[in-house]
Amino acid sequence: TKAEAAARRPTRRQLAAAVAGGWSKYKDSLPFWSPNPTRRAQQEAWFEEVAAFAEQAGVDGMLYPWLGEWCDDDASDYDEEYLPCHREDVLFDLDSNGRRPTAAELAPLAWPHSCWWHDRDRIVLLYMHMLDNPPDGSFLWEARVCEQVHALWSDGRDSPRTSISYVRQGRLEGARPASTRAEAEAMREEGMRMAFSDGALPGGEDIPGAAFVVGRAVTAPRRLMTHQCFEDEAAPGWRMLSSLPSCPNPHMRFPMSSSLREIVSRGGEPLKPLLPRTACKCGQRIGERRGEAYDADDSESDSEERREEIPVEPRACILCLSEDWGS
Repeated sequence: TKAEAAARRPTRRQLAAAVAGGWSKYKDSLPFWSPNPTRRAQQEAWFEEVAAFAEQAGVDGMLYPWLGEWCDDDASDYDEEYLPCHREDVLFDLDSNGRRPTAAELAPLAWPHSCWWHDRDRIVLLYMHMLDNPPDGSFLWEARVCEQVHALWSDGRDSPRTSISYVRQGRLEGARPASTRAEAEAMREEGMRMAFSDGALPGGEDIPGAAFVVGRAVTAPRRLMTHQCFEDEAAPGWRMLSSLPSCPNPHMRFPMSSSLREIVSRGGEPLKPLLPRTACKCGQRIGERRGEAYDADDSESDSEERREEIPVEPRACILCLSEDWGS
């Protein structure tokens, strides 16, 4: 009967809550994926605020339009999730770009929202994803944004709460070498893919003289993190963006565990550095002088203002870079 059909029809509250996970059961529900003009206006207003934060974070410093992706499809470090190695590259592009928020700008924000600069790279990539997939007024659009957020904030970690998924990696099996892209394209058969040779083989070995390799993609089992998995995470960038008054759906916010609420009640705690200092190929730690001890306390880059964030340096020391320039 009509009454029974109406009783089975999901409510708007159920649809709104589903964007954080479990929306597949509503994929055939017209109200879930169909555009709504009023909701689109809300999403666009939020998108404009996200854009403002991305511009402050230095999105104009990106080397090329990534469309929200963190690595090339044919890169040896390809992964469906934003890994620390990808983060190093993106932060390198953003280095010296953007404008760090002032104390006056951060004053109205509580912890962890006040630490949003710590996630500036993720905010930039999320904005670029939204730029390539603009708001359409549907709950499905919000669900896709949440999926992108899970990938950006997970660091590739597994969650014991979720079932196993198989994620494609950049490494290849049965790889054959090719000296040019055209040669690699000609060798590629159905079900095979091409990648740069550097690190694309299992074990990371290289093939001398090969610029590309062609083979079958390696997949890895992973328990992908979902919304509930972030309840203990500070995730300042996303918690700040999803708490903006313009955010169209409060269910997009990460949940907060009792332990995290306790930390918030104490005024927060220092966040871990974005990335460890990287070492040069010669073994020299970036920031050290050869044959001379490096005292982090005397470094301007490790002053109180910069203590929470260690800047990403080129992955070669200045002497090695000089040698490369001279060769």
